[in-house]
Amino acid sequence: MTMSLKDRVAQAAGAAEEPQPEQTSTDIATRDDRLKWLNGHRTYFTDALPRHVDKAHFTAVALAQLPKLKNCTNQSIMTALLACARFGLEPDGRQAAIVPYKNTATFQPMYEGYIELMYRHPRVDSVHFNWIREKDAWDYTPSEPSPRDFYHKPRVDLSEEERGPVILAYAFAWIDGRRSQVIILNRSQAEKIRDKYSKSYAKAEREGSKDSTWHTDFDAMWAKSGVRRLVKVVPTSTELTELLQADDDADDLSTAPAVIRGTVVVREDQPDEGEQDTPAADWPQTAQPGSAAPEGDDSEAGDEG
Repeated sequence: MTMSLKDRVAQAAGAAEEPQPEQTSTDIATRDDRLKWLNGHRTYFTDALPRHVDKAHFTAVALAQLPKLKNCTNQSIMTALLACARFGLEPDGRQAAIVPYKNTATFQPMYEGYIELMYRHPRVDSVHFNWIREKDAWDYTPSEPSPRDFYHKPRVDLSEEERGPVILAYAFAWIDGRRSQVIILNRSQAEKIRDKYSKSYAKAEREGSKDSTWHTDFDAMWAKSGVRRLVKVVPTSTELTELLQADDDADDLSTAPAVIRGTVVVREDQPDEGEQDTPAADWPQTAQPGSAAPEGDDSEAGDEG
């Protein structure tokens, strides 16, 4: 039956009067407010980026993380983004991740982030990380001279599933034309590192929340544990040492500092961009990867983890 124009108008009017879900409206408003706030403060983290990182791309990646951080405070989100910018790492889940712990957004470097900082040292030619699967051809004989001590040939004729489960993670670097020691880590060793050193894992176990990164992405933490061991055999830098310390501080959520060295924190009551020309006078100068520490800062870098 064809409806008359009058009936269609009445139907449309009735539909317009139907109440919309309040939660959806609230979520959209919260998201829009967060986008506005972050865009208004974006220069605080983009100005900290090293010159080789594209600011527009970094901002786009940062904005894409907001949905999962909807319960986190603006200040903790900005602090985490400043940490990413401080080290020149994108918060894409590969170089670095911003992990929500209740209402706190926490900066967490990933294994590709460590590799990125290793590459920046002029003596490092290349850095390699890979997985060995059950059916791969491989051999490791520590008594043999480099590079004959290690061999890995993946089964390229098979899919990852057909190659079997992962049994080892390994990493090495080429430095001044010579290969470094090969770091090899099996699953059991990764679990021991987790159980001995990760405070966030222990806390999640005690609380029964099972929400630490060791719980949600074990392989990523396994990979990072192997690459972190490689840090001990490659030429180090201030940034790499500070990244290790920031990583350890982030894992120890009860004592993690509000400010990671070389960054500043945007206070909740800080005016939006355009309302003041310069940051508050008591904020520390922002340092960029590869630069010296701000003048007058004679604090020591954190120990290796």
